[in-house]
Amino acid sequence: MDGEFACPECGQTVKVRRLGPGRQVRCGFCNRLLEVPFLPRVDGGWKRTRFTRPRWVPWAWWTLALALMGVVGTAGVQLLVRGERAARVRAIDRLIESSKAHEAEGRLDLALIDLDSALEVAPAIGEPLDDAKSVRERRRDLARRDVGEVLRKLESEADATKPVGGWLNLVARVGADRDLAPIRKEVESRFLEVLNAWVDEAARRAAKEPDPNAAFVLCGEGADLAIHLPPPDQEAAQARLRDIVAALVGRSGVVVESAPGEYVVGTPAGYDQTFRPQAVEALRAKGYLPPPKTSRWSDLWSAAPYRFVYTIRERYEGTYLGTQNRLARIEARLTLVDRGRESWSTQPNARTIVPVPNLPSYLAGRLALSQDRNEEAERRLYDNALSQIRDRFRHALAIIPARPSTAAVGRSGGG
Repeated sequence: MDGEFACPECGQTVKVRRLGPGRQVRCGFCNRLLEVPFLPRVDGGWKRTRFTRPRWVPWAWWTLALALMGVVGTAGVQLLVRGERAARVRAIDRLIESSKAHEAEGRLDLALIDLDSALEVAPAIGEPLDDAKSVRERRRDLARRDVGEVLRKLESEADATKPVGGWLNLVARVGADRDLAPIRKEVESRFLEVLNAWVDEAARRAAKEPDPNAAFVLCGEGADLAIHLPPPDQEAAQARLRDIVAALVGRSGVVVESAPGEYVVGTPAGYDQTFRPQAVEALRAKGYLPPPKTSRWSDLWSAAPYRFVYTIRERYEGTYLGTQNRLARIEARLTLVDRGRESWSTQPNARTIVPVPNLPSYLAGRLALSQDRNEEAERRLYDNALSQIRDRFRHALAIIPARPSTAAVGRSGGG
């Protein structure tokens, strides 16, 4: 019968055949002579049990590793939080010191900004300020002193630049800052006082201004200021300014109109886009008051004493150098009406120049070789007449008579 045993020196399994206790055999690994021990017989054969590691051991190691990672991560996060908090505390201290430095230099606005920043950062990190009560009292004092400086500056500039934006910002500031609540009514009262003075000044200057267009601009400025007044004062100021504008329109107002005309190529809108701005500027230069571009007070021009009316008539007249292409003639009539009576009129007109100057050579060649009507050629002929009537319209506007009262003032000043 065969068997096996472990070498006592190296532990290697030694197999023997025909068991015989006391017999010597040599270990195949360490080459030592070994005495065969007594090996009991076991049915089914004997086999050495191998050592195996329990399954729970790897899971225990993984659990331990994850726990250690969690501990390390938590410690790292806490370290970062403490570092950031310390940095914010240092930032608060720097802001407070910077605020004191600005205050010493007389820059109350910058001192207040730094102090407000410190007061905002401190609650965010849960770090109470040292002597928070004195810091807040200092902030209140800074805010009121700064408002006092802003007030003095605004009142010193009131007559020169009318700093409406600065006043509105100041009023909004005292309305939103609890530390400024005790002086809120004083600031608002002083702003309304200055605003009423501005509106009153604009109205007085407009009433005395001899140039109706300059007077109208002053009324517009006053109306823009009046919108910041409380409703009762605003309504009174707007009514006063409207009365001044109504008087201006009653003396100098003029309406620019285009009468129905005749058109072969052009359009009323096209002529209006070109001629109306020229007419408005010319009439304004002569002492008339055209209506504003905005809707403010535009209804008052329904009672304007003057009407400037222009009429356009287009037609074809003759042909170009024996071809079928037609020449264009454009006639304009400009009329100034004073309280229903025509006081001035002129009739500039233009006709295509033959030959058309600066006509492209390719087009001149086509006209010479073809007797058929050419759409591009006729457009060129029309544009030539149109450019002439534009120049003559502008020249006619230059001789519009000045508004009678303006002329009288000029004569009296010259004498």
